[in-house]
Formats: sequence, C-alpha cells, structure tokens
Amino acid sequence: MEEHIIIGDKIDFERDIETTFEFNFLPLDIFDNWSRVSSLSDFIAEYFESYFDSEAAHNVISTIFNEFIENAVKFTKNNSQPINIIVKKRDDNLISRITNTIPGHRKTTFIGICKELFTNDLDELFLTKIEEGSNDNSKSGIGLILIKKDYQVKTNFDFFESTNSANNVAVTFNLDLQ
Repeated sequence: MEEHIIIGDKIDFERDIETTFEFNFLPLDIFDNWSRVSSLSDFIAEYFESYFDSEAAHNVISTIFNEFIENAVKFTKNNSQPINIIVKKRDDNLISRITNTIPGHRKTTFIGICKELFTNDLDELFLTKIEEGSNDNSKSGIGLILIKKDYQVKTNFDFFESTNSANNVAVTFNLDLQ
C-alpha cells in the first residue's frame, strides 16, 4: 500500500454538523454535457443559500464548487468511477469533501501543485504561473490559487490508495460565508 499524504489546512469534517447533503455522479455524464458542472454548482448554491444572510452567498458557493467539481472531472482516472461529493453545513460554513480517482502519472504533479499552495506567497505564485504562460492546465493550478487567494477557502488534499489499489484524492474545503 502506498503512502497516505495529506497537504493543507486542518479541517474538522465531523464536528457540530447541522445538515449533510451527499451525492455521486459519473465524470462521463459531465463530459457528455460540460454545462452540467455549472448546473450542479448552481444547484448546490441554491440548496444552501437560504442558510446564509449574505446576498453574495449563491455566487460564492457556485464559483467555489464549480472549480473543485471541474478539477475532479478533468483529472479523474476513470470516467466510469463515481465522484463523491459531501456538503455539510456548520454555523456560517459549508464544509465539503469531493473524492475521485486520479491517474498515477498525475499524482506526483498534483501533489507538487498542492504543496505550492501552502508554501508560497499566493500573489507571487499566481504571477509566476501567469508569466510561465502554462498551456498545460494539468500543471498550472491557477484555479486553486485563485480559490485560496481570492476567497480564503481553507483547503486540504488527502491522497490515499483505496482497497482496489486505485489512487484517490479527497479534496476537503471549508467555505466561511459570514
């Protein structure tokens, strides 16, 4: 069994949860109709927006989920293996975990991108990535940088091997909507 690697902010996924929403979908369904990502993100936002006083809650929730769901779909190993999304509400926070398989050849690159998010100044990292003009979206991490930089979303990445020896990543994030 491979090494279990966790990178990022400490997020308590279980404590004092008021409500939980969970679902699975196949990446293949998204590839057939890419607009489903924004529909899914908007659905999550509409489902939870009534809990928050902020008028901007819907847009923030939808934007954050759109980025994380797109990444899970784009970088999944197997389009017929489900992506699992769990969304929990606690006080003025949405805590979510999105789990998918990842190809072994992308795992090391993704671990490097994740480490950069927590070891570099995000403004400088963003500028560096823009200056590099990376045409390879699988190596840029610009969307993740913007989520951390512009929305201050606490995030962690849990790389693990499942019982069927598949490489998995669980991206957990805490979105503070107060």
